Amino acid sequence: STGLSARSTRPLPPFPLAAERRHCRSRMAVDDAGDGGGGSGGALEPPAGYVTGSFASEPILRLASLLAEPDVAARKQRLKQALAEGAAAAGLGAELVDDFAAVLDRASSDCRRASLLWPRSSELAISFNGGKDACVVLYLWLASVAAGAADAAKALSGQTVIFFDSADEFPAVQSFVAFVKQSLGLRMLAVESSDFKRGMEDLVSSGLRAVVMGQRSGDPWMENVDVFSPSTAGWPAFMRINPVIDWTYAHVWLFLRAFGLPYCAMYDDGYTSIGSINDTARNPELLRPDGSHAPAYKLVDASTERAGRLSKKAGAPKATNGTAPPTNGKDCKDVSLQDVMSSPSLRAFKSAADSPAPRTAGIVVIGNEILNGKVHDTNAHYLCGQLHGRGVVVKYVEVVSDDPEAIARVVARMAERCDFVFTSGGLGPTHDDMSMLGVALAFDEPLVEDTRFYNMLSSGAWRRPAESSRPAGGDSVSDGTFQMDRQTSDGGKEAARRKMAQLPRTARVEWLDDGNPWPLVSMRNVYILAGMPTAFQRMFQRAAKDGRFDNARRWVAESLWLDADEEEVLEALQETVDEFMFVEIGSYPAVAAEGRRRLNIAFESFDAAAVAAARARLVAALPPGLLVADDD
Repeated sequence: STGLSARSTRPLPPFPLAAERRHCRSRMAVDDAGDGGGGSGGALEPPAGYVTGSFASEPILRLASLLAEPDVAARKQRLKQALAEGAAAAGLGAELVDDFAAVLDRASSDCRRASLLWPRSSELAISFNGGKDACVVLYLWLASVAAGAADAAKALSGQTVIFFDSADEFPAVQSFVAFVKQSLGLRMLAVESSDFKRGMEDLVSSGLRAVVMGQRSGDPWMENVDVFSPSTAGWPAFMRINPVIDWTYAHVWLFLRAFGLPYCAMYDDGYTSIGSINDTARNPELLRPDGSHAPAYKLVDASTERAGRLSKKAGAPKATNGTAPPTNGKDCKDVSLQDVMSSPSLRAFKSAADSPAPRTAGIVVIGNEILNGKVHDTNAHYLCGQLHGRGVVVKYVEVVSDDPEAIARVVARMAERCDFVFTSGGLGPTHDDMSMLGVALAFDEPLVEDTRFYNMLSSGAWRRPAESSRPAGGDSVSDGTFQMDRQTSDGGKEAARRKMAQLPRTARVEWLDDGNPWPLVSMRNVYILAGMPTAFQRMFQRAAKDGRFDNARRWVAESLWLDADEEEVLEALQETVDEFMFVEIGSYPAVAAEGRRRLNIAFESFDAAAVAAARARLVAALPPGLLVADDD
């Protein structure tokens, strides 16, 4: 029996046991492909309920044909076109396509380089346990090797993969692995996962020299690991090859879905990181109000990719990659599900099944003067209130120094995780104004002079805003922090103008027809604003005027006052929090109590009925005499 379509309460065989099977001291088994579907794949029907996608249209060979283009520029252009078309067909956004084409091409080149270094089948194997990252490296490797082969279809068949056998594997994952193995004609080495190190010793002693893994730089235990990294001391000597080390969570799903490549159907049911039955649950970030879960590729915040993985309280998992734990293309156990589910701020951000997810924002406050306490920042506080009022969820506020590399790291991280990013400060002409350079570095772009911006600075138009746009009191509405007067030499003024006109090469410069001479500058989803509070606020309001930051839904809020300490209402409060997963509930002791008003409980959600119900539930559960009437 192949175990491809059987359903059972116990784990199914991860693959059909073929004729040749041999044991060694690590309980390793070899399962040859036999007469399965072969490299081109299309004959085998995916097992219902276990697999999303199919090999019927030969997606790996189609990808190989794109990678086979010898001209680098033409190859990247073909990849961009295919990704854009595939993303549109799969309902994905196209914003990542341009960057990802280069990332994909680089990863493919690493695969081909590794195939030349270890050309014999006995020397190299791919780690494959059916996770999304494992699928990516398997398909990418096969397509890359086929791209350089005289017979691409033949090159797909017979690839050696390592399967880490486990008694607590999900049946759906095991059946998916069986389907992929048979469809692609893989030669599978099964190693008992509880004794991985011994299994690797046996494989290395048999001639294995390199293992291709699906690990990414954000995974635990990946510090100081590169594309090619030898195993560390105490492990048998083999090379770890990590071709997707610099891929993001979004890259993984763009690759799989844009090219129509099969993956385990559990990812369509709320799982974003799959381990064993005992430590894996659906990601609470994908929970819908009706109790169902959105698919993994709908996850908005990639930093919560492992929010469904329960931590191992008994200790760290065993090492499985020649350094320290993780595994073979499936993710590590590092986040407690209970910790996530007990956080009201995380639960309140889920989207309704029939509504888009709320958009998110990150704020980067830039300046040594903030970090050393010389200046009190008000811009982040102002912006949090403005965005919250528009239904946008502010997820991060971070203060960084006037260091372009530090700015770049924070901006790049937030730009990937948020719909909008706003920077505050660092736009002037002096040596410590580094925001434009930091943003440019975040997107690996050079600074170039914007001619219209330079001409505006040179003409002095920034000094003469239209009379109609002056605020009450007659103050200038200029958005600049550009102050150069009597004591600045002509040469100094020219250098300052040149510096301030330097923008990231593909930055968007908006010259709004609102009487204000200063443009709005943004780089993709990053808005670059001044640090002076009045200028910061004007720049934001000018950008927000067209509704670009408005969410489809707005927060609904209610509150109540209690004559109590937090300790007196803990049980009733926790019961309410547990029951109303889509309401953010906050508890705030009064700084200075006014009469009986000692504790404020706030309720917020995008669902007015849920807010009212949560408030009523808490009121009903409170001990008598604690609720303060509105007129008390």
